[in-house]
Amino acid sequence: MRTAAACLVILLLAGISGCNRTDDKITTAPRTESPSSISGWTEVATSGVAIQFPNDWKLIDLASDQFAQREDKAFGNDPKLASIRAQVSAAAKQGMIKFMAFETATIGTGFATNCNLVIQDSVGHYTLEQVGDASVQQMAPLVAAGSQSKIEYVNLKAGRTAIMRSEIKIANPSVPLLVSLGYINLKNSRISTVTFTAPIGDEAKIRKFADKVMDTFHYTN
Repeated sequence: MRTAAACLVILLLAGISGCNRTDDKITTAPRTESPSSISGWTEVATSGVAIQFPNDWKLIDLASDQFAQREDKAFGNDPKLASIRAQVSAAAKQGMIKFMAFETATIGTGFATNCNLVIQDSVGHYTLEQVGDASVQQMAPLVAAGSQSKIEYVNLKAGRTAIMRSEIKIANPSVPLLVSLGYINLKNSRISTVTFTAPIGDEAKIRKFADKVMDTFHYTN
């Protein structure tokens, strides 16, 4: 079973290069933006889900030329990552990656703390546990040596959610060890994965932020 977890590697793209563009808008997926009930936040709705972010988090353009360059930096020529790179490229072309958001304060620091939303309709009917197990397997080639992804299950406003925590170390020595928190939601056959990524030293901060953002995540249809 292929899951949206195959696309979690998008978390490495753009952040690696510091991402010095702050005012772009993603154009690959229909979406709407509206004021949030939280002061200073904006709600983003797309593909049947909605989620809110602070206004100082910026959406970025994933135009094809930029995407290819960031893929090169993220994956290089490592044959172990060739299959995952192909899946990520396909996901981008198919519009599964709905948006990426970046923390403005970290842009230009070498790695920008970021979040992305991936939505995929699965073939067949699976439980959240099956999706979680498959996600861990999909992430295995990317996790730092000596570590493995771990899943915990929590109840959020949008329903039962699997949180997959992974430690990731990429080849670029200027990028620190990263922590990835993927919030996996399943409604009928639709898998929605919201992934937050930051330097591992900021794990407590990004987990607190991610929990607050995910408290706003809900289905619109």
